[in-house]
Amino acid sequence: MRNTDRVATLRPVEPVSIDTDCLARLRAAGGETHGEGRLGETLEDLALGLSRVGGAYRRGRFDDIRRECLAIGRIAGLIGLDRMARVAQTSAALSVAGDGVALSANLARLMRMGNDALGAIWDIQDQSM
Repeated sequence: MRNTDRVATLRPVEPVSIDTDCLARLRAAGGETHGEGRLGETLEDLALGLSRVGGAYRRGRFDDIRRECLAIGRIAGLIGLDRMARVAQTSAALSVAGDGVALSANLARLMRMGNDALGAIWDIQDQSM
């Protein structure tokens, strides 16, 4: 087999950086039982936002992409996902800039970061129980 016959599969990986102090503050804000519920609701809002932004992108709804990315950015900042918040803000700006390639790349990065962050936060939650 020649080298030109091989196909490389690239899977971008970005380490998840979670500010656990932010998570602890959010958890403590509502007391022991209400805080857990509040954190769970926040994570659910993040997951739903990621799902909605993906749907908006597939339908070409750029105003919805902008609105959802701004909401995701606020949530990400609230729970200490600063890098993800910046990517969401960049995606929101790109949704009105007309650069489809840059928007696609940033939304793909946002989805990766969001899915990895949700998994990592749930792992932290499982360990603390």
